[in-house]
Amino acid sequence: MGLKGDLLELIANAPGSFRTFEGQLQLWIHHDLSRQAFEQLSQSRGGSVSFQSSGREPSEASDEHLRVLVDRPSRWSITGDRIDVSDGRRHWVGSGGYVVEMDQDEANLDSTQIGILIAPGVEVLGALEFAIPEEAEVAGRRCWRVNASTAPVKAHRGPMFPGMGLSGIDHTIWFDAVTGMILRHVGLFKGERCSVSEFSDIEVDGPIDESQFTYTPDSETTVERRVDQLIRMAEQRGIDLTGVDRSDEIAIQGALHAVLQPHFPTPEDTKATRRAKHIPMGPPPGDEAAAQAGIEYAYLNNSEVADDGTTLVNVQGGEGLSEPLRQAGTRVPSTSEADVKMVVDDVLFLRPDEAVVWFGVEVDGQRFAMVDGREGRAVLVDGRWMIEHATMVDLIGFAGVAVPTPAAPN
Repeated sequence: MGLKGDLLELIANAPGSFRTFEGQLQLWIHHDLSRQAFEQLSQSRGGSVSFQSSGREPSEASDEHLRVLVDRPSRWSITGDRIDVSDGRRHWVGSGGYVVEMDQDEANLDSTQIGILIAPGVEVLGALEFAIPEEAEVAGRRCWRVNASTAPVKAHRGPMFPGMGLSGIDHTIWFDAVTGMILRHVGLFKGERCSVSEFSDIEVDGPIDESQFTYTPDSETTVERRVDQLIRMAEQRGIDLTGVDRSDEIAIQGALHAVLQPHFPTPEDTKATRRAKHIPMGPPPGDEAAAQAGIEYAYLNNSEVADDGTTLVNVQGGEGLSEPLRQAGTRVPSTSEADVKMVVDDVLFLRPDEAVVWFGVEVDGQRFAMVDGREGRAVLVDGRWMIEHATMVDLIGFAGVAVPTPAAPN
């Protein structure tokens, strides 16, 4: 495979199988240069993303020193100039004497400042072009040092693009040789440094006391529950919450959204828009609930293999697709023991034997952003609902794995 291929595989599988991580993290950023790099990258990809800083003068640089503790998959503590702590059920975020406490069903480390450093695959694969790596060392750990530049991509409009989590146009990155994590990163814009991140005092799979993942405020810090914060925001803006369950964070957010962002679609609006693009060509199945259950089973058990070891039994024309799907699975950033599954979000029947399916991929219960809300099909074959052959081939190809020319589907 060669050094470069080995590195790409390492990144795709990051952060490997480690459970706990502890280290000190320095984050330095030059705000004006980072803003210019961010806006150039956005414009080159057909976006309209603007850079926001926190009231600093454009030429000012900031230098943060953070203590990082991680107990995968759902607990972490990032403390220093900011607070970002999760015990797996509650999440505390804030700084400057004010912290918001949120309840959460699914803690997501990827959404934190360190997410891209711990599991870089989603952000950098396909977004950066890598040179040939060379061996190096960071904080006493063996790693791969590699230069990378922004890869040319097709224009794409959206709120965020892969690769933007690392500030700069050109990069030098040190990937841990065991976990695939980013131990050091230097971002450049027009040859000048615009960002640096570096871990030190690293310990992997060491013991961490559970109390480290619970936030206890000092006497000078105000902690406000997220639901109370939302109620306060609504009341300050004169938004009527009559009939809104004040204990339901989502319901309060909906009331705020309806007044403050009426032109942005809600999830329900998005679902209706997707469905409106498809016109049913016949009646639905006689038992829609049973049909939908069959489709959900096929998508959830997409990797089930026949006795021949090569055929995916829940995929139309699934002969020879087992190995390509396995290879595609290695490109999903996760541990070797991760629970990776396809989840059906919505089904629209076009006729008794065909349906449009919107689905996503979850890794250890967390949505894989690049395959969220994806559209596919399901077809009825010999009385069984299956994933349409083209849908599976398209998904495998999205991971960069070639699929051999199949025999004609059944």
